[in-house]
Amino acid sequence: MKKALIIGSAVADITIRVDHLPALEEDVNPYSQSMQLGGCACNVSHMFELFKVPYTLAAPVGKGIYGDFVRKELQKRQIPILFESEEENGCCYCIVDKEGRRTFMALHGAEYRFKAEWFASLDAAGYGMAYCTGFEVQENSGDYIVDFLAAHPELPFCYAPGTQIASVDHCRQERLLDLHPLLHLNLREARDYLHCGGDIRNCAERLFARTQNTVILTDGANSCLLYDGKGFIEQEAFPVNVVDSTGAGDSHIGTYLALICAGKEKKEALREAARIGAKVCEVHGPVLEEL
Repeated sequence: MKKALIIGSAVADITIRVDHLPALEEDVNPYSQSMQLGGCACNVSHMFELFKVPYTLAAPVGKGIYGDFVRKELQKRQIPILFESEEENGCCYCIVDKEGRRTFMALHGAEYRFKAEWFASLDAAGYGMAYCTGFEVQENSGDYIVDFLAAHPELPFCYAPGTQIASVDHCRQERLLDLHPLLHLNLREARDYLHCGGDIRNCAERLFARTQNTVILTDGANSCLLYDGKGFIEQEAFPVNVVDSTGAGDSHIGTYLALICAGKEKKEALREAARIGAKVCEVHGPVLEEL
C-alpha cells in the first residue's frame, strides 16, 4: 500500500464556546475556551492514523506562539515536520454555539503558505494519492500546489475546497479542476459554486460533468451521496447529538480516503465516513481520539 500525500495545514484551533453568536455591538460571555491541533489536512491525516493507513502530512510549520504550539503537538504525535517556515503561524478561531454549530475566523500565516522548492523535494512516485483543500489553494502560493499536481497527472487526488470553492482565484481553480480530482463538498458549497438551487443529485451530476471524476456531497443531518458517473450511492445520516461540528467534514473525507486506500469498496467506505462524521459531532474538538 503506497502512502497518501496530504497537503495542507496544521493549525492552532482556538475554540470559544458561547450560547449564541453576538449581534453587532452586543456583549456575550464565553463559557469556555481551549486550544487544540486542527487544520483540515491535519484532521484528515488523523483519520489515516486511526485506520493505520500510511500517509505523509505535508504541512508548513512556522514561528511564533502558534507555530511553537503546532510543532510541539506534531512532535508529541510523532508526525514528521516536512516544511519549516520563517514566517509566523496564524490561528483559527472556532466559535461554537450551544447547538454545536461552528463559525470560523482564520488568521492565515505560515501554515497556509507553500514554497515551490518544498514540492521539488517530494517524490510523487512514492504516493498512491494526494489531498488538498481550498484554504491553501486560495493563497497565491496555491499555484505551487496546482503545479505539483499538474506535473504528476498519474497521481490521483482529492480536492476538498470547502467554502473557498466560490472564492478561489478562478484561473487557478479551473486549472486544478482540469486535473480531474475527486471532489468533496457539502450541498451548500456545491450550490454556491454552481450558482443554482438544484437538489443533491443534480448538483453531483453537474460537478461530475466538470471533473469527470467521483463527487461526494454531504447534506448535514439528511444524507451523503456519491456519484461516479455510473450511478449514485446514497448513505443516510446517522443519528447524532451535536456538541461541536468542527472537523466533521474533514473526518468524513479522511475516513473515506483512508478506507479506499486500504482497499475497501466505495459503499462501505461511504457508510463508515458517515458514521465517523456523526461521532465527531458528539465530541469537543475536530477529531476522535479513538475509533
